[in-house]
Amino acid sequence: MGRELSDRILSVEHVSKSFPGVKALDDVSLEVGRGVVHGIVGENGAGKSTLMKILSGVYTKDSGTVEFDGQRVERTTPMESLRRGLSIIYQEFSLISSMTVGENIFLGRFREAGGMKGTHQKAGELLGQIGSSISTHKLVSELSTSEKQMVEIAKALSFESKLIIMDEPSSSLTEEELAKLGALIRQMREKGISILYISHKLDEIFEYCDVVTIMRDGHVIDTRPVSELDRGEMVGMMVGRTIENEYPERPRAVGEPLMRVEHLTTGKLKDISFTLNRGEILGFVGLVGAGRTEIVRAIYGADKVKRKEVRIEGKSLKITSPRDGKRCGMALVPEDRKQQGLVLPFSVESNISMANLEKVKRGIFLSPDKERKMAEENIDSLLIKTPSPTAAIVNLSGGNQQKCIIARWLETEPKIFIMDEPTRGIDVGAKYEIYMLMKKAVEAGSSIILISSELPEVLHMSNRVLTIADGRITGEFDPEKVSAQEIMNRAIG
Repeated sequence: MGRELSDRILSVEHVSKSFPGVKALDDVSLEVGRGVVHGIVGENGAGKSTLMKILSGVYTKDSGTVEFDGQRVERTTPMESLRRGLSIIYQEFSLISSMTVGENIFLGRFREAGGMKGTHQKAGELLGQIGSSISTHKLVSELSTSEKQMVEIAKALSFESKLIIMDEPSSSLTEEELAKLGALIRQMREKGISILYISHKLDEIFEYCDVVTIMRDGHVIDTRPVSELDRGEMVGMMVGRTIENEYPERPRAVGEPLMRVEHLTTGKLKDISFTLNRGEILGFVGLVGAGRTEIVRAIYGADKVKRKEVRIEGKSLKITSPRDGKRCGMALVPEDRKQQGLVLPFSVESNISMANLEKVKRGIFLSPDKERKMAEENIDSLLIKTPSPTAAIVNLSGGNQQKCIIARWLETEPKIFIMDEPTRGIDVGAKYEIYMLMKKAVEAGSSIILISSELPEVLHMSNRVLTIADGRITGEFDPEKVSAQEIMNRAIG
């Protein structure tokens, strides 16, 4: 593979891994240099997560060789990988919320850290090294997302990690927090620590990474210095086809008013009023914590309110629960699909049918044939990649899991589709497919409320944008007539 042993921290050669019905990795080879930020990109299902889990000891490879820091690694465990100097920070953090920051950093190693006093002292030193002033006595449950990430990084450094794998590290970060992460990555690179950086956000790959490996369908397509690639070329290799534009043409199906929300007030929201038109995509823009999600949850009946008036098609409705919301023609795709949207141990077909049980009943019992048919029709129409309708949904990629949630709610034929971060953690190709589903939904007469932390997504897909700050609506814009800076200035409040 060309690089001298002293120059590389990791070498993977001809690694393959299969699961029932799926070959997740097929003859994968790559090298990671010492002190290099090495990006890994690819569509959901490309094999990125499988490879990382093999490297960290969660999975065992079927064939091939792995060398880390000059030593060949056959069978290993996550703890052995940590002690060897290879750490992984998952998109879903692995911290224990009921324990303190210090206890999490040295979990299982209190004695070697010098008891509880030594644990907090050393944890504080590690946090200080990465510019964090978080109290080591603070409970993890009290931390923000970015603070939890700092704790995960300090934990990795406590094992004197030589290689840190970061899996979608920016998926829940604000712009300010992302800037801190970038500074931290550069700091670790200067210390000679290697980073494997997995992200669907290609801007971050170009900004932070020295080298990038592109994967597709379990294969490595290419590995190159980032400076030798442009965005279009990278996307083409990821999806196996050219995507001329990352967004479809803006839907133009806006009609008469469909829903009117007035005086929506909660502990956080302050007298929110707005109109949603038929066939419209209405975008909500605001910083994390501004109240975007709280607005749609309150409308849908998922959160308690102090005051709320909702009219759909001119009719005043009482919506006090999600069941009421569904009955009134609403559907909610939540921001956290794993915690709020899916029943992970259940099958694909069960997850699709669970909001539509009346459609798959025969008498008072569920009909397996009807449930299977519903799933198969959606798998075909939404291009859901799954070995079968009976496969556990936990084994699908993030993009395909999201399509299953959308399929579930499309079956209810909603008038109002609320989509909260619908493309979070999803690759470019799957994003485009979800944008097309949104476009088809509004052209068929539904309306969409779109919440996204990716401003370009809201600006390209929405017909109208509302800015939210500190629990209030601070502005209304036509995204074709104003700049992104104007919108963000109002969103900042």
